[in-house]
Amino acid sequence: MAKTIAGSEKNVAHRQNAVREERPEGHIPDFQAIEESAGFRELMRKKKAFLIPTTVLFLGLYLLFNVIISYTNLLDATFIGDISWVWVFAFGLFAMTWILVTVYMKRAAKFDEMARDTLVEFNYDKEENR
Repeated sequence: MAKTIAGSEKNVAHRQNAVREERPEGHIPDFQAIEESAGFRELMRKKKAFLIPTTVLFLGLYLLFNVIISYTNLLDATFIGDISWVWVFAFGLFAMTWILVTVYMKRAAKFDEMARDTLVEFNYDKEENR
């Protein structure tokens, strides 16, 4: 298996060097080489590490809210005055959404930078290649 991985890495390095050379007009990108590159794999690893837990958190709390208000009286208790815990939870969901959007926008800028670096590695950073 190690021999296969080493051979694969040599193959990727060879393809990357070939891509860096001047391409003819209308050249189709070597998507296989890009997908196998370390930069692209790192980008996908970091995106998954952020998006999967964030999605689980968001959907989990959203669905939990619906289950709690539909099947229990847990949030009917008074929070302050005439405001019950249902309102606190519901507005908390709005706050969570805005916070997640803000955090994602900051992370997306980093993901875009990593994607740009990968494109530069394969000489696809020029405007005519987009």
